[in-house]
Amino acid sequence: MSAYANIRAAIADEGVNQRVEVNQRALIDKILARYASAGAVYRELLQNSNDAEASRAEIHITTVKRDQSVGKEEVTQVLYRNNGLPFRPQDWARLRKIAEGNPDETKVGAFGVGAYTMFSVCEEPIVVSGPKGKEEALAFFWKGDSLWTKTGKAPKEFLMADSDQNWTSFILPSRDPYPVPDLVEFGQFLAASLTFTQCLISVKVHVNDVLCLSIDKANLESRVIATPKSSWWSSGGAVTSTSSGMFALGSSGLIQTSVELNVSLRKGLRSDCAMETSKVRARYASATAKTKIPPDVEKRMVRVTKKRPPKEVKVQILLDAADHDPSEKSKNTRAFEITQSFSPSMGSGRIFIGFRTSQTTGLGIHLAAPLMPTVEREAIDFVDAALRSYNSGLLEIAGIVSRLTLEHEMARIGELWQLGAGERAEWEAKREERRKQKGSEEEKEEKADGETVTSESTTISSSLFSFATFMARGVKEKVTEVVKQLPVIGEDDETTELLNPLDDRPLSVVELDAILLMKAYCPRQSTPDTLVGQALAKGFSRCLSTMPPVLTKGGVCRGSDAKLPSLGIEAFVNSACVRRVMFDNATEYHSLVASVPKVNANDLIRSLRDEVLDEAKLIRLLKWYAKATRVDRSLERFGLRIKESIKYEVVSAVKKADVSPAKAAEPIEVRRLDDILYFASDELGGLPLPEAVFDTALLERVGRRTLENRVYEDWFSTLPFDIWASFISQHPAMQTGQPQEINLKVLVAFSKHYTSIESTSAKRRFVELLPVDAPCVPYEGGFGRPSDMYLASSDLSAFEGCGQFYKVSEGLVKAGVSETFLQALGVRKTISIDVLFNHLDTLKWNNNCRPLIQYLVDAELSAADMLKLRSTQYLPAEGEDHQVYAPSELYLKSNPNELAIFPFVRFLQWPSSEGISKRQRDFLVKLGLRTEPSLTEVMSFILAESKKSDKEKDGRLYMESINFVVKRLGPHGLYEKDIVRYRATKFLPCIRQNLESGDMITELQAPTSCYYNPSAITMGFPTLDPQLDTINLATRLSVLKDPLTGVLVKRLIQLVDICNAKIDYHERTGKKREVATQVESLFTDVFQYLSTRTSDFKKTELNPLTKKAFIPCKSRGNIAFYLASQVFFEPADQTSREDSLAETLFKQVPFNSFLSLVGVKSEPSLRELFSLMLEKPDAVLDSLGEASYKALLRRIAANPPFRILTKEIRSCPFLLGYLVIDEDLAEDEEKKEGHHAQYVLACAEDIFIVDNSFLRRQFPMLCAPMEQSLEDFYASVGSRYVSQVVKKEHEVNGRTSVDTPLTRSFAARLRERRPLLLSPMNSNRALAKDAATVLSDDNLVVLEADQINAKYSFQRASKSLKVTCCYKRHGRNKTTIYITQSFDWFDVGGVVADLILARSQLEDALLLSQLLESKLETLRYRGFPVDRIIKPVSRPKPISTERPIDKSVPGKQPPTAQPMSDNKPQTSRTSEKDSSDKSAVGNPSDEQAGDGFGSILQQMFPSVHPSTIQNLLGPNPSKEKAREVANQLATSHSAAEGTKGPPDKPSHGDEKFTAKPDSTQKKKPSRFMSKFTKPFRNTSQGTQHITQDSLSFDANNTPTSPEHDAFNHNALESMIDKAVKSTQSISSAGICSPETHVHHNLPQGLERGDTCEIIPSQNIKPHGIAKNGIRIFCERSADESFLQLNRDAVEHFSVVIQNLAAIFSVALSSVAIYYDPKGSTIAFNSNRSLYFNLRYFCSLHMKRIDSACYSYWYITFAHELAHNLVTGHNKEHGSYTENISAMYLPEFSKLLARIG
Repeated sequence: MSAYANIRAAIADEGVNQRVEVNQRALIDKILARYASAGAVYRELLQNSNDAEASRAEIHITTVKRDQSVGKEEVTQVLYRNNGLPFRPQDWARLRKIAEGNPDETKVGAFGVGAYTMFSVCEEPIVVSGPKGKEEALAFFWKGDSLWTKTGKAPKEFLMADSDQNWTSFILPSRDPYPVPDLVEFGQFLAASLTFTQCLISVKVHVNDVLCLSIDKANLESRVIATPKSSWWSSGGAVTSTSSGMFALGSSGLIQTSVELNVSLRKGLRSDCAMETSKVRARYASATAKTKIPPDVEKRMVRVTKKRPPKEVKVQILLDAADHDPSEKSKNTRAFEITQSFSPSMGSGRIFIGFRTSQTTGLGIHLAAPLMPTVEREAIDFVDAALRSYNSGLLEIAGIVSRLTLEHEMARIGELWQLGAGERAEWEAKREERRKQKGSEEEKEEKADGETVTSESTTISSSLFSFATFMARGVKEKVTEVVKQLPVIGEDDETTELLNPLDDRPLSVVELDAILLMKAYCPRQSTPDTLVGQALAKGFSRCLSTMPPVLTKGGVCRGSDAKLPSLGIEAFVNSACVRRVMFDNATEYHSLVASVPKVNANDLIRSLRDEVLDEAKLIRLLKWYAKATRVDRSLERFGLRIKESIKYEVVSAVKKADVSPAKAAEPIEVRRLDDILYFASDELGGLPLPEAVFDTALLERVGRRTLENRVYEDWFSTLPFDIWASFISQHPAMQTGQPQEINLKVLVAFSKHYTSIESTSAKRRFVELLPVDAPCVPYEGGFGRPSDMYLASSDLSAFEGCGQFYKVSEGLVKAGVSETFLQALGVRKTISIDVLFNHLDTLKWNNNCRPLIQYLVDAELSAADMLKLRSTQYLPAEGEDHQVYAPSELYLKSNPNELAIFPFVRFLQWPSSEGISKRQRDFLVKLGLRTEPSLTEVMSFILAESKKSDKEKDGRLYMESINFVVKRLGPHGLYEKDIVRYRATKFLPCIRQNLESGDMITELQAPTSCYYNPSAITMGFPTLDPQLDTINLATRLSVLKDPLTGVLVKRLIQLVDICNAKIDYHERTGKKREVATQVESLFTDVFQYLSTRTSDFKKTELNPLTKKAFIPCKSRGNIAFYLASQVFFEPADQTSREDSLAETLFKQVPFNSFLSLVGVKSEPSLRELFSLMLEKPDAVLDSLGEASYKALLRRIAANPPFRILTKEIRSCPFLLGYLVIDEDLAEDEEKKEGHHAQYVLACAEDIFIVDNSFLRRQFPMLCAPMEQSLEDFYASVGSRYVSQVVKKEHEVNGRTSVDTPLTRSFAARLRERRPLLLSPMNSNRALAKDAATVLSDDNLVVLEADQINAKYSFQRASKSLKVTCCYKRHGRNKTTIYITQSFDWFDVGGVVADLILARSQLEDALLLSQLLESKLETLRYRGFPVDRIIKPVSRPKPISTERPIDKSVPGKQPPTAQPMSDNKPQTSRTSEKDSSDKSAVGNPSDEQAGDGFGSILQQMFPSVHPSTIQNLLGPNPSKEKAREVANQLATSHSAAEGTKGPPDKPSHGDEKFTAKPDSTQKKKPSRFMSKFTKPFRNTSQGTQHITQDSLSFDANNTPTSPEHDAFNHNALESMIDKAVKSTQSISSAGICSPETHVHHNLPQGLERGDTCEIIPSQNIKPHGIAKNGIRIFCERSADESFLQLNRDAVEHFSVVIQNLAAIFSVALSSVAIYYDPKGSTIAFNSNRSLYFNLRYFCSLHMKRIDSACYSYWYITFAHELAHNLVTGHNKEHGSYTENISAMYLPEFSKLLARIG
C-alpha cells in the first residue's frame, strides 16, 4: 500500500468527522470581484431573461434627489422584470445554491454564480416569480457571514394590475445610493446586449415610472445563401471542418438575416421631455456546426462546467450595420449615438457568449458562439486544457463561417458589378467629352452627370437582395471623402497627377457595399487574448487555400490575381487594378488578408503588349516614366522591355485636319516605339529626317527636355549629325541640287557643323560622309562637283590661257557657307597639279626647280595635290642631267660628310649660287625629301659588310657605320624606335673565352646575346670588344651588363656537367691532379664573379642548385662536387679550427657570399649532425673520439633535433654504452684502485640507465653515462632503468615472530615518522596512489624473521644476497614488512621507498633511512619541517601507549633498543665483525655508488666543497659510511652557522621516537633543506603561515592519524588545483574598473595599521596579440608607441608568461600582458584573469632572462592565483600563496633546469 492509502485507512478508523465551513459573505465578495465590467448585474439578468425565453424586459429605476441644490438624481431601488417562463421548483432550488449551474447545454449559464451579481448593488435582494396570481417571493437576508433565504407568497399589492403576462421580477434596493446611469451609455450597453439574443427583442427603461429609453429589435428577412454562379467561385474546394475534427458545418448551409434596431430616447427624465428616435439595420450570417468531442475532453468539460457539451452549436456573426433614417437631423441626436455603436468599427468586434464580453475578435465583426467562458463571462477560458481545445476549435469553425460569408458576399458584389458595366462605360465616354470642353461648362456637365450616375447605380442594385440599398445613404459621404485625397509625391501638379492618376468617378453603391464588407475584415490584434485572433485566422485560412476576393476595375477576382495601385502604373493597367479609393478605405484587407500585390513593371509590360496607344496615352506614358524612375530607381531595369512593348498610332497631319468619315475609315498606321532611336536637335528643324527619328510634332508635345532625361539614355539619343549627314547626302537635294531651297539649307548646316569641329581628323572624317563627287555646289550656270569648282575669291590671272575655270556662287557665302568648308569639300583656290605638270615646259620650270618650289610654297594646296606632289617624279638629282626623281628618292645636303659614306644616297640638284630658305626646306621635307637614311638601309649596308671576308671588309667603314647608328639612338634619337627590330641581329664585335681551352675568340653578336661586363667572360659569355666605346654603345643599344641570374644558374650547372665529364676522362688518362687544379681555379673565379651578383638572385632561381652537387672540393689530390648542404665554410678564426666539428666531419671551403646565399653554412646544425650520426655512427665516433662524441650527445640531449621518435632512432646504434669493470671483479691487482669502463655504440634498448648502482654492480651490462641530461635523453629514446630490468624477489627463511619488542618499537617509529615520510617535499618523484594507506596500522603488519634472502635476476643471470628488511603484499591493501634482529636502516629506507613512491631510487632509500634513523632534533637542525608535519606534544603523557618495559629486570631490555636508539650517532652498526660479515655476503659498495652518495650529500650540503665530501667518504664508501658522513656534516654545518648541535642524550624520558622542540634557542635549517622548506616558512618569527584548518591536531592537541593528515593534504591540493583551473578567459574589450576599498577583519595582534586595503583602478584597452596568442593591452592614456618600439620585449615577456602558465596548467587565453607607465601595480587578478605589467619586466629582467627572472614572475604568478581563493592581502592569502608555490615547485625546478 502507498503512504496515501495507509494514512486514509488510519484516519477512517480513528478520525473525527468535521464539516468544512464556508464564509458565504467572503465567497460572494470574491465572486463579485471577478466581475470587473460595469453593469454586470444587468448583463446577467438580461442573459437569464433570454434563457427563460422572455421577449420583453423592463427596468424600473426609482431615484431621489440627494442634494436639492445640485439636483442630481440617485438610484435608491431597481426593479427588473421579464416576461419569460416562471421559476420552476428546480429554478428556485438552484437560486438558493451557489455554483449550481444550469445543466441545460443549450443555455449559456454554467457556473451558477451569475445571479449573485445582484449583491453588487443590493444587500438583500428579492425575487418574485410564478404564474399570474400565484407568484412566489424569495428574499435573501444575512445572519452574520451566512446567507439565508425565506420563501412565501408575493403580496397582492405588488402585482401589476395592468399586466396580463407572467412576470419574473428582481427587486434590488440600493446598498448605497448611486447616480442614475447615463442613458446614452446605458442604451449602448443594452443595444449591444440585444445583438445576438434569440428571444429577447425589447428592453424598456423607466425612471420614476417615466419611460425614458426603449430599444426594440425586429427581424426583417432571413434566407439561405445560395452558391454564386461566378466562374471564379467554387464551393467544392472549401474545408468545413476544424483541424482537430471537433467541429464540422452541417448541411443546412449559411443563413443571412437582416434586422432593424429602433431606439427611442427621452431628452430628459421628466415626462414632458420629447422623445428622440433612431433606426439602424444590420446584417447577420449564421451556421450550425455539429460537434464530435473526444471522450477525454468531454469528461473534463463535464467536470468543470457540470454539463455535457452541446451536440450542435450555432455560430453567428454581425457583419455591419448602417443608419436607415433618411433625415439628416436624426444623426445629431443622442439616440443616434446608441444606434451608431451597434455596428463594430475595424478590429473592435466582440465575442458574445450570450452577451458581449471584453474579448475582441480583431475584425470588424461581432461573433456569437457557445464558447466556454471564465466565471465572470468576460473572457474565454483558455487555461483549462479541455476548454482550451474546445474553445479553439469553436473559434476555428467561426473563422470558416466568416470566410464562407465573405466569399458569398464578394461573389454577389461581383455579379452586381458586371450589371453596371454599361453605365460605367457611358460615364467614361462622357468624361472624355468633358475633357475637350472648357470653362464652367465642363464643371456643370460633370456635376449633372455625377448625379445621374449615382441615381442609376442605386436603381440597378435596389431590386436585388442587398444590404447596401439602405446602407449607402449613411456611409456614402464618409467614404467618398477619400476620393478627394491624393498623396502629394511630385514637386509640381503634373508630377503629382502622373504618379497619382485622377480617378474622379464617384463610388457606386456596389463599391460602397464592398468597402464596408472589406473593412469588416481588416484585421487587428485581438485583445486581451491574442489566441482568439489566431484561432479565427486559422479557420479563415484553412477554409480555402486561395486568396480572398477583392473588387477591381474589371470585377471581383482573387487577391493573387488583382493588383494594387502604385506610382501611377494603374493608369496604363486597367482590368485587374484596384481603385485607389477602394484600397485607401480597406488597406489592411487588401494588403494583409487578400495579399494583393502592387502593380509593377511586369504588369505594365504585359498590358502594353496587348494595347495600341493613342498619341495622348503615349505622351502620358513617356512623361510618367521620366517622373516615376525618380521615385523608384528599380523601374530603370525594365526600361528597354517597356520600350519594346509599346505600340502607338501614327496619325498624319492630313488625317488630323480631315475628320470626314471616309478618312476615319482608313486603316491606322501602327508603329513600334522600339524602332525610334533618335530625336532631332533644333538646328535640323524643317529639314528631312530619317525614319528612326522621333516625329517632330510628337516631340513638341512630349518636350525635348523629357526625352533628354537620364532614364531615356537607352531609349533615345540626339540624332548624331554624322548620321543625318549620311542620310541627307543621299537626298535629291544633294544629288541633283533640287529643290534648291533644301540644298542651300543643307550646305549652311554642313558649314556650321564643320566650323564647330575642332579636331582635324574629325573634320576629315566628316567630309568623307559628304557627297563630294555629286553636283551639289551651285555656280552661276548650275550645279557642279566640288573638285571642279574654284572659290569666288581665287586669283587665277597668272594661268590665263591654260584652261576654263568655274567659281562657286556668291550666294553661298552670303548664306553663311564658309570658304574653309568649301575647300574641305574639294573646291579649289589654285589650279590643279595636273594642269601645273602639263605646263611645266610652258612655264620653263623643268631644269630649275627653285621657281616651282617657290610657287608651291606660296600656293594653298589640297590633300590630293600634296599626294600627287609626293608620288610624282619631277625633281632632278645632282650629277644626273636626264633623270628625274620623286621627292622621297632624294636627300637634302644637310650632313654631306656623314652621308657620303653610303653609296645609295642621291642629293637634290639646287643652284649652288642660291641658298635654300627655311620655308622651302620645310616644304621639301613635307613633300618627302629625306635628310637622313632609314635604319633599314643603313643596317642592310652594315650586314652586307659583315658578310665580307676580312680582306674584302673595310674595317674603318664598318666601324663608322656602326657609330653612325649609335649617334642616332637614345631618348630622342632617329633610330630609337626602329632599332628594336635588330636586337637579335649579330653585328656587334665581341670576344668570348673558350672554357675548355681557355683561348679568346672574336665574333659578332647581337645586342641581346652579349654583355659589357668583362668579368662575364669567366663563365664563357661573350662581351663587347674592349676597343669599342663599350659603355656608350651598350647604353645606346641596351646591351646588358651581366647575364640574367636564371641564365647564370643554368650556365653554372652546365659548367659542372662539363667538368664532371672532363674529370672522368682525365681519371682514365692519369691527369686528374692537373684537372683538379684547373677545375678548382675555374670555380674560384666563377664563385668570385657570382658573389658580385648575390643581391640579384631570387630564391626560386636557386632551387635547382639545392639538389645539384656544384661545389668542388679537393681531397687527397682528387676533386669532387658536393651539395651545398654537405659543405661548410672555413672558420674565420683559425684558432678555433681544432674544435670545429664541421672540419672533422664535413668538407670546408672559404667564405663566399654566393655560396652562403645558396645554403652553405658556417657550422652544421644539430639536426645535420644528428642525421650524420644516425647514418654513420661509427665513422663519426672514429673522427671525433669518445670525449667529443659524448659532448655531441650532450648537445643533442639538451635540444633534441626531432619531434617524433621514429623507429630508425630507436634501432640505430648511435648511443654510447659503457661496460664497467669493477675493482672487486678485476683480476689485475693494479686495476683494483678503481673501476674501468669500455665504451661501445649500441641502440637504446641495449643500454640501461643506472638508477641503482647496487643492482648495476651485480650484473655486467651496458650503462648510460651517469649524467642527468644524458640519462633523460637515453630514457626518451627507449633506454630502460636498471631497477626496471633487474627483477628482485625476497625469501624469508626460518621462523617469523609477531609482536616482539623489536617489531613494536619498529612499528612505533613508522607510526611516528609516517607524516614526515609521506611529505611530498622529500622527493621530486610522485607518491604512490595508496601511499597514505599502505603505512597505516590497519594495513601494515611488522614481523621479525631469522633470515631474509634477496634474489636478483637480469636477463639469464641471477644472484642471491642477504638483506635485513623486505616486504610482501597481500591482497589489495595489506602489507607485511619483515625485519631481522640487526636490521639496516638503509634496507628499511629502500623498502619504505618502494611502498610509498611510484618509482624509487637509491637516494630515496638513503633519505628515507635518515628520516627514520635520525633523531627528530637532528632532523630539525637539518631543516626538515618536523614541527609542521609531526606535531609536538605539549607535555609527555605519564602512561605510554606502548607495552611497558621494566628496565630494572635483567633480560627484559629489548634487543632492539640499541639499534633503535638515537643516543649514539652510529646506532645501526653493531661491531666491526658484523660489518665484515655483511661485506662478505656481497653488500654493495663501489666507486659508482660512492659517486651516487657523494652527489646526494652534495645536494644536501651545497656549501661544502665536493673534495671534502669525497675525503670523508673515502674510496669505497658503504651506506653506513655515507650515513655517518651525513650526520657529521649536519652537526658541523649547524655549528658553523651559529647553531647548537643536537644533544648527545635526551633531557628526560624515553625520547627514542619523539622530539622535543628547544624553546630557548632558534635553530636554522641547513641550506639544502631550506631549498625545500623555504616556500613553507614565514619570514615572521615563530608564526607558521598556514591556516589552522590544515594542522593535524585533534581537540586534545594530539597528533591525528596519518590517514587524516594525508586526507587533509590531498584536500588542500585538490582545492588549490580547482582554484588554479578556475581561471577565466581574458575580456578582449579591455578593463575599466574604479578604485575600491577592501576591509579585513584580522585577528588581534596581526593588524598592521589600517585594515582597509586600496585596490588601484585599472583602465586598459586592447592593443594586439603576441605571436604565442597572449593578448596585449595598454593603459588608455599611455602612448602605444612604446609597445611598438619594444616589440621584442613584449615577445620575450610573453614567452616567460607562457612557460609559467604551462607549469600551473593555465590556458594562455586566461593571461595577458599590459603596459602601464604610471601605476604601481606589478600584476593584478580581474575576474579570475591574470594581467602582468610589462613595465616591470623591461626594468628588471629584459637585459637578462635567467632563473632570477623566472623566480620573480613565478612567485608573482602564484600570488595572483591565490586571489582566486582570497580577495585581500591577508594571512589566508599569504598561506595560499605559499601552498601554491610549494605545490608546483617540482615543475618549476624542471623549468629552471631546462633554461640553465
